[in-house]
Amino acid sequence: MKQQAIEQTQFNEIKELISQYAISQTVKERILNFDLTEDLTTVLNYQQETNEALNIIKSNQSFPFMASEQIDRLLMKIEDGFVLEPKELIEMADFLKSIRQLKEFFMRNNQLAPTLANYATKLQGFRNIEEVINLSIKNNQVTSDASRDLKKARQSIQKAQADINDKLHKFINHSANKSKIQEFLIIERDGVLTVPIKNSFKHSLKGRVISESGKGSTVYMELDSTRELNQKLQLAKAEETMLIYQILANLTEEIAQELISLNKTIQVIFSLEIIVAKAKYSHSINGEKVIINNKGIIHLIEAKHPLLGHAAVPLTISLGNEHCGLVITGPNSGGKTVVLKTIGLLTQLTMMGILIPANSKSQISTFEHILVDIGDYQDFDNALSTFSGHMNNMGKILNTANSHSLILVDEIGSGTEPTEGAALAIAILEELVHKKAIVLASTHYGEIKDFALNEPKFMTAAMAFDQETLQPRYQLLMNKVGESNGFFIARKMNIAEAILTRATDYLTKAN
Repeated sequence: MKQQAIEQTQFNEIKELISQYAISQTVKERILNFDLTEDLTTVLNYQQETNEALNIIKSNQSFPFMASEQIDRLLMKIEDGFVLEPKELIEMADFLKSIRQLKEFFMRNNQLAPTLANYATKLQGFRNIEEVINLSIKNNQVTSDASRDLKKARQSIQKAQADINDKLHKFINHSANKSKIQEFLIIERDGVLTVPIKNSFKHSLKGRVISESGKGSTVYMELDSTRELNQKLQLAKAEETMLIYQILANLTEEIAQELISLNKTIQVIFSLEIIVAKAKYSHSINGEKVIINNKGIIHLIEAKHPLLGHAAVPLTISLGNEHCGLVITGPNSGGKTVVLKTIGLLTQLTMMGILIPANSKSQISTFEHILVDIGDYQDFDNALSTFSGHMNNMGKILNTANSHSLILVDEIGSGTEPTEGAALAIAILEELVHKKAIVLASTHYGEIKDFALNEPKFMTAAMAFDQETLQPRYQLLMNKVGESNGFFIARKMNIAEAILTRATDYLTKAN
């Protein structure tokens, strides 16, 4: 039933909107799967965290978060025993830097956000690893400054290459060799510095063929005079490769030794990112920090449906204490369903830690259960009519409801013969009130209106209707009873007075 309430109040749409403010995919998923809690202390903590993040947003500062998906992959790679490449190590160093910047950011905002600053104290610093990586790698390459042996190996490579180039240039520039050379270039083939020689001269020169051109007209020869130098070059390059791998392995090991701390730190970052996403959404709906209780008291002042934006009509409603039931009446399309969804949504948002679009003096409660019967339950596959579907749902609600439940029922008792429907609705409402649940129900039935007027635990409210334009005003009027306006509208539409008189007589006889 929890999922049903999420869908029927459109809370799933709200969570989708909140998740769009997250940077990391992990955080997006956590927001979409966020479990509400009725624990008042936890909810108050959520609210305080969100409000502090909102304070920072209102100060026009940007949060220095960095997406962690790539970092998660790199940490898994390290856990599996792989050595990180230079580019990956730079990404890790950038992430470690972002941790430091995030911690510094929240510590600077200690006065605006003391709770979040306290979170930030749990962000461990890894500056030593960050600095070693940045010293050892530049432009995605291991630098010669990374180790003395690597510097020596690269110096050996440079000397051997210079000596080979010197000998090969002398060979190329010697007049006796010009007729044998295909191209006057030094070309590397399979790691060996060679000269392109015409195929017909390959046996007249001292050296070995490393490779041939595609057509076979050119051979690439290593000259005997450079063979020893080429061997020295190959050994120096092999040593360079080994030393680079050793440096990368050492840097990876430095990170591996901090994996537990890193994973803990990332979880703190995720928590902060969720808080900031909630604050950004709260800011987008002009959310306010309201008074929260766990006593079932709802006193909302100028509250708005968060999905309707500027089209939302402010709602003021009071419920709880001695009155635990509210029956809302009024015309079709008059906004009764919007009122129910608004109460359900704002309650769920509060329990998630979102600041709600309402006057800051408003009060709202946490609940163990939010039970909803809104929409069409017709089920053709199971041969259930709309009424059967509603009754099936109401049966589940009655079995679940307790004194810590918020129950929202749209058009209670509808879908069957009006007299029976009204009688069933009244009995259900009485039972829910007996269970001390907080109940909001909408209806057209006069019998239910009369019940609510005469039952001390119930209040009534009506949706305002403009009798000039015959249009609903979507405004809730507490302690009022709405009329169906059927006769009034019929008269406005020029239905003959005689017909209206006969209809009035039929209605009188029926009552």
